[in-house]
Amino acid sequence: MEPEMNETTWKSSPLSAIREPVTAPDTLSEGPVKFLLVSGQLDDGRWGLVGAYWVSIDGARGGFIVSPPAIWSGSELVRSYHSGLGRGWTAERTYAYWQGQVGMAGRFMIDPQQHADTLFQVARRVGAL
Repeated sequence: MEPEMNETTWKSSPLSAIREPVTAPDTLSEGPVKFLLVSGQLDDGRWGLVGAYWVSIDGARGGFIVSPPAIWSGSELVRSYHSGLGRGWTAERTYAYWQGQVGMAGRFMIDPQQHADTLFQVARRVGAL
């Protein structure tokens, strides 16, 4: 099925081919973790949950889990995260930066920090499973 679109908006994300659930059991068993839920514009133009920044309690591992309805804007945040790592930022430093942006941060709304026993719980929360 071809994506429906008009001159300015996609009805379906051009990145829809990567809408697959997270399947890395070792990663999902990571825990405990801290996380920040991020809301913003979804691929269909509505407002909703884009994903979550997360970091292990020891600060050594982290990332961004994308919510499937937000592949377009979520992938932007993933690129931002990887760009920071490429410039020498640690997972903890990147997380701390976004934690300092709680509230409205440009086009996104970042919720205060929460905790989960495992990354699996965060992935379920954002709908990635």
